Amino acid sequence: MTSSAQLRKNTPMLSLSGTSSDPILTDQLLSELRQEFAATAAQHDADGSFPFANFKRLAEARLLALTVPKRFGGLGGGISEAARLVAAVGAGEASTGLVLQMNCMMHYLLGRRQPPGYDAIARAAVAGTGTVNALQAEPDLGSVVRGGLPGTVASRSADGTWRINGRKSYATGSPIVGWWLTLVRTDEDTPRVGTVIVPAASPGISVVPSWNHAGLRATASHELRFDNVVLPAGADQALLPAGSPEQVAGRALVDEWFCLLTAALYDGIARAGRDWLLHFLHSRVPSNLGQPLATVPRLQGVVGEIESLLLINRSLIDDAILRAEGASEPDQLRAQLVKHVVTNNVVRALELALSITGNHGLDRANPLERHYRDALCGRVHSPQSDSILTNAGRAALAA
Repeated sequence: MTSSAQLRKNTPMLSLSGTSSDPILTDQLLSELRQEFAATAAQHDADGSFPFANFKRLAEARLLALTVPKRFGGLGGGISEAARLVAAVGAGEASTGLVLQMNCMMHYLLGRRQPPGYDAIARAAVAGTGTVNALQAEPDLGSVVRGGLPGTVASRSADGTWRINGRKSYATGSPIVGWWLTLVRTDEDTPRVGTVIVPAASPGISVVPSWNHAGLRATASHELRFDNVVLPAGADQALLPAGSPEQVAGRALVDEWFCLLTAALYDGIARAGRDWLLHFLHSRVPSNLGQPLATVPRLQGVVGEIESLLLINRSLIDDAILRAEGASEPDQLRAQLVKHVVTNNVVRALELALSITGNHGLDRANPLERHYRDALCGRVHSPQSDSILTNAGRAALAA
C-alpha cells in the first residue's frame, strides 16, 4: 500500500477529557487543523490529488486512533468527539473529513466487537500507519440499503479458507486504507451476508482509478476489484443469514453513527462557506455604494436566513448526539431524519450564499463554489432522503 508508511507515530498520548490540563480536542487544535487543511484544499480539489499531508498531521496528533479503545492504546473517544473532529476537519478540507469520518466510525464499531485480528488493526491506527473503511456499494447493485444481495461473493475452499471475488464502488480513502470491511454474500444454498475484514495489501486486490466527481474530489473513492483474494478460515464469523434479526439490529448502530457523523461533516462544510461569505460582505465595498455590502439590509436578511438554517442544524446534531450517548439502543430513524434535514439545509444555505455573491461566489479562485459542490454530495450518501422520509412516514402511520 503506497504512502501510508509516511504517516508518523511518535506523538504523546493526550486526554480526551474537556477538563484535563491537556485535552485532545481543544478549540485551538481544531482551529489549527481547519486552517492548515484549508490552505491546500483548493489544489486537491483542482487536481483530485489525495491529501496525504493532512493524514500525516492527523497521525501526529494520534487522531486516527480517536475512537480506538484505550486498551489498545487508542483515545477511547465516542460519537461526540468524533463529530467535533469531523466537523472541524471537514470545514477545512471536506475530503479529508469524509475519510476521517469513516475511520472513526469503523474503529468504534470494531472496538465493540473486537473480531479476530483487531489488535493489529487498532495498533496500526495508534501508530498512524493505516486507516479502516467499509466497502458496500457495487457498480451493478448500487447501494445495498435499497435491497438486494451483494454481488461480491465469498466461497469456502476445501482447506477451509475463503476466496473473495467481485467489484466494489467508492473505495473512499483508497491510498491509505489498511483494511477494508467488505460486504459479501456466501455462495451457500442459504446465503449469509455481512462484512469480512480484508487487508488492503492482499494479493488479488486492484484499484481502478475511476473517481472524477463534482465534489469531494480528493477522496480517491475509486473502484476496487477482488480476484480470488484469500482470507483465512474463520473469516466468516460475522456473516449472518440475509435479513435475519441480528443483521437488522447490527445495521441500526451503523446507521446512527454514519448519519450523525455525516450531518456533522456537512454542517462543517456549510459553516466554512458561511464564514467566507461574511468576510466577503465585510470586505467588498462597491464604488457606487461607498460602504461594505454587509451594510445592505437585503443581504443582511439573506445572512439571517443562513444563520437560521445553521442553528437548526446545530440544535439537531447536538440533541441527537446527546441522546445517542445516553441511550442503550440506537435511534436509527432519528439519526436518519437528522441527516436528511441537515444535508438539505447545508445545500440551501450555500445556495443562498451563492445567490448574493454573483460571479465572485462562482469563481474558482474563491472557495464558496467548492463548498457548494462538496455539499451536494451529502444528499447522495445512503440512506437517501426518499428512503428516510418513507421510513419516517411508515413509522408514524404504524404508531
